Amino acid sequence: MHGFAGITVATLYLIVGGLVFLLGIVILREAPREKANRATALMLFFGGLGSVLGAIGFILEGTGGKARIGNTDLLRSFNYLWELFFPSLLYFACVFPTENRLARRIPFVALWIFGPHAFHLLLMILQTEGAVTGPLTAWLAKNPIGGTLVHVMRVPTEILFGFHVILFSAVNLLYIAAALTLLWLSYRRATNPRLRKQLRTIFIGLASCAGLYAVAVPIPTLLNHTWPLLTRSALIVAALVLGSAGIAYSMVRYRFLDAKLIARKSILYALTSGFLVSVYLTIIRQLDALLESVAGVDVTVFETAILLIALVLFQPVVSWLEEALERVFLRERSDHRTLLRHMSGEVLTILDLHSLADAVLETLREGVSARTTVLLIAPQSHEPVVRGFGGSVDLDSIAAIPRATLDRLTEGFSLIRRGEFRDLATAEPERSVEVKPLLLTEPYLVLPLRHGGQFLGLISLGRKITEMRYTAEETSLLETLANQTSVALKNALLYEENLAKSLLEEELAVARRIQQQFLPRRLPEMGRFGIAAMNVPNKQVGGDYYDIVDVGSGNYLVTIADVAGKGVPAALLASMVQASVRTQAPDGKPICEIMDRLNRLVFEATPEDRFATCFLARVSAAGSDGTPGPSLSFSNAGHNYPILLPAAGGSRLLDFGGIPLGIHSDCVYGETTTPLQRGDALILYTDGITDARNRLMEDYGEERLFAFAGTLPRSLTAGQILQSISEEVSRFTQGAEQADDITIVALKVL
Repeated sequence: MHGFAGITVATLYLIVGGLVFLLGIVILREAPREKANRATALMLFFGGLGSVLGAIGFILEGTGGKARIGNTDLLRSFNYLWELFFPSLLYFACVFPTENRLARRIPFVALWIFGPHAFHLLLMILQTEGAVTGPLTAWLAKNPIGGTLVHVMRVPTEILFGFHVILFSAVNLLYIAAALTLLWLSYRRATNPRLRKQLRTIFIGLASCAGLYAVAVPIPTLLNHTWPLLTRSALIVAALVLGSAGIAYSMVRYRFLDAKLIARKSILYALTSGFLVSVYLTIIRQLDALLESVAGVDVTVFETAILLIALVLFQPVVSWLEEALERVFLRERSDHRTLLRHMSGEVLTILDLHSLADAVLETLREGVSARTTVLLIAPQSHEPVVRGFGGSVDLDSIAAIPRATLDRLTEGFSLIRRGEFRDLATAEPERSVEVKPLLLTEPYLVLPLRHGGQFLGLISLGRKITEMRYTAEETSLLETLANQTSVALKNALLYEENLAKSLLEEELAVARRIQQQFLPRRLPEMGRFGIAAMNVPNKQVGGDYYDIVDVGSGNYLVTIADVAGKGVPAALLASMVQASVRTQAPDGKPICEIMDRLNRLVFEATPEDRFATCFLARVSAAGSDGTPGPSLSFSNAGHNYPILLPAAGGSRLLDFGGIPLGIHSDCVYGETTTPLQRGDALILYTDGITDARNRLMEDYGEERLFAFAGTLPRSLTAGQILQSISEEVSRFTQGAEQADDITIVALKVL
């Protein structure tokens, strides 16, 4: 290749080599102490050197004999230097994503990998550099023994050099095959999505690089075939470009080697700049040459004008290209900015703790390639939610760690590193035992989740899969993720509380409707008896229930009951008791027998912690023994003792009864009868009366009720008795909110 076209191609090769060198420098500066970074940088340095040496070769070919210098052969002998790309490739495959066992076991493994190529380079220098070997051969020839040695070794040396070139082509192919095999095995073993994408991209790029190189050099050498210089150089440079492009693409798109954002953007900027310079060299300069040949005038002035215009347009075009490339390449979910947008836009709107835990864990999996990851959500008064992965992560044991211990351990920290956390955890023997399940995961970074000083959980991350350090950019990202996770957790907890409150209110409304349905809408006319009843509902709807059933012949079945518990279950049980009483009422069975049946029904139909108190009585206008006076036959299943107010004065409790319904299925209840006189009054009530509290948190109590009832005038009607008791309780409570329904039934003998 001659003339301007050769210079242009050489310049393009130099630009490619410069960009590859720049990429290697960026990678090395990111983390110079990491083996993977050093191996990658070496690959790129030697790859860029190959492109630069190719450019020099074009220049030497284009200048012919005019530009040849004495050291040209020495310069050409260093063309083999770029082949150190292949041991760098094998070394990279041995240390990324983690250093494999063979590399760890072999001392100075890098020297063994690079040794054959270093020997190859030395041999090629000796072969091509006559200034070194010529005088040495002449000096040996002066001595008879040396001359004989030179004569004897000439043929073997020529065979060695010829065979070595062929042999080393096979060595390069072997290095390529070994490196690609190791990378493929690493890809198959990798479980982290981002790491798999990195390995896949790099494997494709390096496999393409190796394939083109094999076509350019080793295979033709083995077949004793030689490509033209332009074809051979083009294939080699294309191979190096593809290999470097795979690395650059993986860095920009998938954060290969955990490259920082500024490094990835600098790669994009360098690519756009190199592209524009290449356009200028391949188009504008060719146009200049065409104008000069056609017009036959010096186009230097036009060249300067075009260059000025290019400089003016350069920055806007670069900015536009950079923005376009950012939209294409920096949209990966593992990108830090994308993760933050995802957390802000999606995770913060998740209101279910389990779904939130899954989303945060997935975000951590995409953002950080950690060996172990633990997410513990453990707010107070809530069952812990644990997510995680890794060989040593025991989720059940981690969930059992006392949250108070974790709260004290992480108090005052936004991020705890490995040494600090272990020191804090092992400072006290008891604490060390409690936190042991978390220590077994070998946490490298621990981020407490707090909001408003409240401990909500923690995030624990082990070392990276690649054994690289966490960068400042990554720790900043993790702290931001932890803060946003804390906000999302608080939002979810508040939503859960509001939802529970709404559900409770809805349940109470349903319970209230059920309760209102089984309470009598209208009390029956009882002839010789006056009756009044009152039910004051509370927000926490219970199972208070009363009923009066007319069973004929001047007999009435009076019931008051209180079911343990609140809400719909209590209301349903109360309605079941009511239905059973009403069903048995017409049978005329003894009160004790009805109570026995109620007990078995409640025992069989409810869980062990559910029971009910009940007072059941039959009021007769004529005595149970046939005398004309009224009477009261009753049975009591653990209910508050009714208060009897005789017309003659005084008061007494009907303190006869047994245990509540539903405690034992075989319990037998007794029955007793007491005569009633004209003017007697009977007060039935639930514990909503006696448990009523004032603002000093004092209970009204049974004694106070009994004493007050005894002071009531005997001339009061049933309704007036209720009103008096209600007003007395209201005066006592002074408007304080109550925790239970208040139910009272008053019966007055007329």
